[in-house]
Formats: sequence, structure tokens, C-alpha cells
Amino acid sequence: MKKETIRTIFFTVIIIIGSVWFIRFFIIEPYRITPGQMENSLLPGDRLWVDKWSFRWGNRNPKYRDVLVFELPEIAQTQSGVTEIAIARCIGLPGDTIKSTGNKLFVNHKPVAQPPLILEAYLSPDSLEHRVNRMMRQNNSFFVEQGKLKDSRLLFLSRYDYEKVRRQLSADSLLYPVFLKRDFYEVALPRKNEQIHITPQNAEFLYRILTRYENRKVEYENGKIYENGKELTSCRLTQSYYWVIGDNRAGMSDSRSFGVLPHSHLIGKGVCIGYSRNPEKPFWQSLRTDRFFKTEL
Repeated sequence: MKKETIRTIFFTVIIIIGSVWFIRFFIIEPYRITPGQMENSLLPGDRLWVDKWSFRWGNRNPKYRDVLVFELPEIAQTQSGVTEIAIARCIGLPGDTIKSTGNKLFVNHKPVAQPPLILEAYLSPDSLEHRVNRMMRQNNSFFVEQGKLKDSRLLFLSRYDYEKVRRQLSADSLLYPVFLKRDFYEVALPRKNEQIHITPQNAEFLYRILTRYENRKVEYENGKIYENGKELTSCRLTQSYYWVIGDNRAGMSDSRSFGVLPHSHLIGKGVCIGYSRNPEKPFWQSLRTDRFFKTEL
């Protein structure tokens, strides 16, 4: 083989590798869905194609209902030294007021429809564990168990699966709807570069943002914020902040655990499912072709 041919092949391979790296790093990259974050909108085994250009270099901002991929804020990280990635849906933009009353969500005082397959919380007596699990298997129902409250299990399942159980037996004796403390909140999202008046009502909220994401060395005491020994009466924020919630309310990798999501933590927006397979089945039976290139997320 001639040297010129070898040189041509070598540079062709380098260009291909460089192009693939450039595309994945700057433009679009597939992400594997971590179980439990977006059930049942996204499933384990889905490969989500993520647009990385728009938010980081395209000077664009998230919109309502965008599926966002982001670096989990440090307060919610579970592994030291490892940057964990999370996925959730954007429900709040700068300037919005978000309020949750347990089973209802309001944005700017208007009710917002919940995802149709959202997993809701129920309590099930320990004494009925085998009976409930058997009914779930018979109905091909999906549920997530997350700990206990006294003598009952805390289960998360969709309203659809709950109604299937209810039609067969008295659901009141098997599953009791419950609203958790983490699902009761009200927050006003600040706007970038807007002068914010600090009050006793918003001081603690702003203090957390200033120390975690704005690199401000401030102190909080008795409803007031101090910087260099002087009380701050107003402040401006250098970036936008969002409120994100996973379609699986059993998960905690969203704003209910870490609060607002800063723009600097955004990786990109999910645009479609490029590839999907069921990890619990053999490869030749696992392909979910009906989910290939699905854009409705």
C-alpha cells in the first residue's frame, strides 16, 4: 500500500472521529434514561437524543414542558466526585409563580394539567402486601415502592392502574391516596438581571440562590441577608432559574429536592427517542420499534 493511501486513510479516520466528537460534545448526543425519573413518559432502555447546542451556544432558553437534561445540583448529588445527570420536565420559567397543593399544580395561579401517566402516592397496609402485589401482576400494573409510613408501604402508581384495582375490589381497603410534604410548596422564580427587593418572606430563598449559584459570600440571619457586614436590601441575579419536575413523582431528582435549577446546569433538551429496548428481555425480543424516533415526549 502506498504511503499516500495510508496517509489518506489516516486523515480520513481522524476527521471522522473528530467530527463525531464535535457533534456529540457541541450539538447532539444520545443519553440513556436512568430508571425512575420520567416513568412512564420515558422508559428504561430509551436512548434520548439531546440537543446540546441551543441552551449552551445557541442563546436559547427552555420552554414549558421541555424535557431537560441537566447536571444535578450539588445539594442533590448522592456520589462524591461524580457529576450526576438528571432528566425532568420544565414547568416554570423566570417570572413565574409555581404553587403545588399536593394533587394540583398551578402556574401563575392557573391550573396546569398533569402528565397522563403521572405516578401518584398511595399507602398500602403491610398486612396486604402479597395481595396487592398479586393484583398488580395480574393487571400488568407498574408501581414503585419507596419506603414505609408506620405500618404501611408507600407506593407510587398511575391513576389508570389505581382505577383498575378499584374496579376489581374496594381500593379503599388496599390503597389510600396520600399527599406528601414535598408536594406542597409555592415559589416565585426571579428574572435574570432584574432588581429584586429583599424581604423577610424571600430572604432565605434568595440566600440559597446567591450562595449556591451566584458565588456571593453572603450571610442569612433573622429574615435578612448580609454581605461584608452590611444588610442587602436588593440584589440582581446573573442567570435564569427554572422549576423542573419529573413525570415520575416518586423520584426526587427535581426541584422538589434541590429547589430552582440554574441555567448554568443545563446540558440540553430532549428532542426524540432515537432507540429503545427493554433491558429486562433478551436482545432479540427487546427492541421497542414503536418508540424509535418518537418526538412526543
